[in-house]
Amino acid sequence: MEPISRIPSLVACAGFTLALACSAILAGCGRRSKGPVEITYWTGWSGHEFGIQQRLVDSFNRSHPGIHVRLVSQFGNSGYQKVRIAFAGDATPDLMSTVWADELADYADRGVLTPLDGYLQSSHRDFDKEYVPALRQCLRVDGKVYALAVTTDTSFIVFNKKIFREVGLDPDRPPATPDELFRASKACTTTRSDGGIVRYGFRPTDLRTWAHVFGGDWYDPKAKKITANDPHNVAALRWMCSFNSFLDPHRAEAFQATFGNEKTTSGPFFVGKIAMWETGEWAGEYLRRYGPNVEYGYFPLPAPPGGRPNSSYVNGSVFVIPNACPHKKEAWEFLNWISQPAQVLTFAGTIGNVPPLVSVGFAPRFQNDPLFRFAVKLSHDNTGFGPPGIPMWSTYSSEISRAEEKATIAGEDPQAVLDDLQKRMEREFAETNEDLGR
Repeated sequence: MEPISRIPSLVACAGFTLALACSAILAGCGRRSKGPVEITYWTGWSGHEFGIQQRLVDSFNRSHPGIHVRLVSQFGNSGYQKVRIAFAGDATPDLMSTVWADELADYADRGVLTPLDGYLQSSHRDFDKEYVPALRQCLRVDGKVYALAVTTDTSFIVFNKKIFREVGLDPDRPPATPDELFRASKACTTTRSDGGIVRYGFRPTDLRTWAHVFGGDWYDPKAKKITANDPHNVAALRWMCSFNSFLDPHRAEAFQATFGNEKTTSGPFFVGKIAMWETGEWAGEYLRRYGPNVEYGYFPLPAPPGGRPNSSYVNGSVFVIPNACPHKKEAWEFLNWISQPAQVLTFAGTIGNVPPLVSVGFAPRFQNDPLFRFAVKLSHDNTGFGPPGIPMWSTYSSEISRAEEKATIAGEDPQAVLDDLQKRMEREFAETNEDLGR
């Protein structure tokens, strides 16, 4: 059995500390001078999104003469590795949006993040009224708010109406249950005489999400127990494996290797290689750019009886204030400003993401576009979900993906695969809690 690669304890990264301490200025901690207080903000966005953030930062700097925000992109894997090293060496910037929501609990439990509840209260912010339900859950750890967000995502399926009609499916009545989705996918799938795939209807991926759709959970916060082999999780994985009855997994993998990038005109949905596409609110912009002639519709991830309809998995970059740098007041002033409705509308609306603030979702920018209106409605539903707030979720999430591959590609039994995952994650959870002194 391969050892699990766990995010190392931040306090154990002593080897980095001396070097990082010597280069703290280069790392970007806030500095005082005779002029405004300079704070450094690390962002994970790049390109077009970085440009929009820079314009917002410039606007803040003009309207807040006592503070100067310096924006630095840490885009890419090396940038996110730098984030971990910075936390390990207490050499962080003043503000980051380079932490993923599924890492938040790990950092919070290791004491390297500043709780935001007091700042929210002093600024007369009502977190529970402002933010959509799934984000309220995933931005809290052990009852405390550790992060804010300026964007969020939704999950749903876009389908090709023309293909539906060609195979005898009603485009005005898209699949409403997993069984209906299975049958629609089978009807839309075409192969050559040698068995090679020409087009498939749909191939479900991401067990994390489908287990939730089926009514399952990966962790029980009340009992504080891992629930990897929840019967609903097993049922979801069995359903995902059922697609192998008409989609040979190895042929499907080879077929997917021919897919073009979905951000180009050769994207598989745009050229008709797939009839249904699990995606999010950004699909509307992609369709306008790369598939303007595709007649499409969309529907929520279909849930079985007793499942969770309208489910979306929430992840992505979140804004945190590290404990290491001294200018928390100024960092909060900027974070409070950029997470207000006007700035959220500018950023989320321009880059094509759903806004995390309930009120912004009702803006004309989102309500006048049918697909965005649909996505906003999904984001407001109580069945959205995010990381479960346990410090080893990044590892757990990766292991769920590996379990999915074992069952759907290697053909292993879903129950056995998730029973094995249960045992390994119980050990991982116990070791993590021991590391944290719990």
